[in-house]
Amino acid sequence: MSAPADGSDGLRVLNRSALEALGLTWPEITDVIEDAFAQKARGEVQNPPKPKVSSRERSFAHAMPAYLGGSDALGLKWVTGYDTNKGAGLPYIYGTVILNDSSTGRPIALMDGGWITEMRTPAVSGVTMRHVPVTAERLAIIGCGAQGRRHLEVALSEHPQVEQVRLYDTDPEAARAVAALAGERRTVIAESPAQCAEGADLVITTITRALDPKLDARQTAEDALLLPVDYDDALAASAFHEASFYAVDDLGQYGSVAGEKYFFDFPEPISHLAAIVAGEVEVPARGRRIVLNMGLAMDDVALAALVYERALERDLGQVVDFP
Repeated sequence: MSAPADGSDGLRVLNRSALEALGLTWPEITDVIEDAFAQKARGEVQNPPKPKVSSRERSFAHAMPAYLGGSDALGLKWVTGYDTNKGAGLPYIYGTVILNDSSTGRPIALMDGGWITEMRTPAVSGVTMRHVPVTAERLAIIGCGAQGRRHLEVALSEHPQVEQVRLYDTDPEAARAVAALAGERRTVIAESPAQCAEGADLVITTITRALDPKLDARQTAEDALLLPVDYDDALAASAFHEASFYAVDDLGQYGSVAGEKYFFDFPEPISHLAAIVAGEVEVPARGRRIVLNMGLAMDDVALAALVYERALERDLGQVVDFP
């Protein structure tokens, strides 16, 4: 990514309020993430598996670098997730994204990675919805935190024909708050994850603590699309074995943890999202289809590049001398 047009050597700092002020729409965000997967299919993306360290139980810290050659965007996200934060009234996710000038390596932007994560994750699900055929009349969302809320928004953006929204959260008030965003659609606040998934065409799981027991998905519609955003916390291994199609967003990242940290006794994925976007693999229209989004650095960098471009146009954020 080139330096600012005015030649400034400053670092543009964009906090959440500045990012929200950009007013980016779901189609805009989903478009740029879709383009990132198209670049990946063309071999233009460098996105190594993310290393992890942990300072507490039920926590993670990931370093996530990426370079997108098609859009010449270079950056890194440093992101943490602490399950205990909820009890302290703090966000589950904290993150920072650093964007660099791709020709010199100079840091040109520092932005709230929590917002970037919050928005790019459902946008990846939106890309999947664009490329996997589904009759999305009944939507189920299990887990009604920030990701549940944002996934409702992107699902209704991509599938405005949704007639019923079914919701489950361990906190019923959180489920009711998300239900209020469904407009005039019929909403159901389920008493269990299984009841939430009952008969659903599109099932999205965004929990932060593993279900016990996990869902086998047999209660969903026969031709449902399932999007687990929470690794293997919600769906049982049997759901993946019985699926007519199982893909992940990145085979390399999946392989770096499968059978060692996550995804024990899981089948091998048939394909990956970049191949689906490029039309290199045909996704069956029948049977339960599962596409697992683990979260890729290229998604963060792609969205960060769009944010930076729009922030320059509107001169948003604070520019500081750095380095």
